[in-house]
Amino acid sequence: MTYLLSLHSSTRQDKSFSNQLLAEFEASFQTQHSITDIRSRFTGDVPHLDFEAQAAGRVPEAKQNSDQKRAFALAQELTQELCNASALVIATPMYNWGPPSSLKAWIDRIVNVRTFYQNSGELADLPVTVIVSSGGLYSAGENTKHDFLRPLLVEVFSRIGVRDLQFINCDPAGPMEYGRIDQFAPESGFSKARGQVAAAASRVR
Repeated sequence: MTYLLSLHSSTRQDKSFSNQLLAEFEASFQTQHSITDIRSRFTGDVPHLDFEAQAAGRVPEAKQNSDQKRAFALAQELTQELCNASALVIATPMYNWGPPSSLKAWIDRIVNVRTFYQNSGELADLPVTVIVSSGGLYSAGENTKHDFLRPLLVEVFSRIGVRDLQFINCDPAGPMEYGRIDQFAPESGFSKARGQVAAAASRVR
C-alpha cells in the first residue's frame, strides 16, 4: 500500500505553525491523490543514535550478525518506511539556527548502508517537502548565512539520492507569535507558506 510519510518535530502540538501547515498539506495531498493513507511519525519518539546502532548501520545487511541486526532494527524500519513512501513531508521548527535534535536523530537512522553507502536509486523519484517555521526571517536576506537547517537537509537528501526537494518557509513567525501581525494576514509568513501547500502536495511518485 502506498502512503504519504509525514514527519513532525515540534512539541507545540496545534500551536505550532509548522504543524498547522502540515495538517493542511496532508489534507491537500489526500484531496489531490487517490492515496489516503498517512503514516505519521513524531521525531521526538526516535532515540538518538548510539554506538552499536551506528556501527551496525555501516555493515551490509547480509553480513550483519544477530547483535548487529538487533541494533539496526529501528534504522531498518525507518529506512524501509521512507523507501516505500509515495511522498515525504517534514514539518519542523528551527532551533538555534539548526534542526531539532530529534529530527537529526531520524536523519542519523535513515542514513545508513542502505541509503548512503550504496547507490540503490530507491529514493530518486521521491518528492520531499520540508515545512520550516522560524522566529526570524532565515529563508531570505542577510540571515541566510545563519541558517544551518536547510543546507543540512539539502546535503542529506541529495546524498541519499533524492532529486526532488522543496522547502515551504513559514518565517518570520515571531511577529505572529507575539501578536504584532495576524497569522492569516496576507503578508504574514504563515499565509505566504500556506499559498505554496497545494502545489507542493501535488507531487507524488
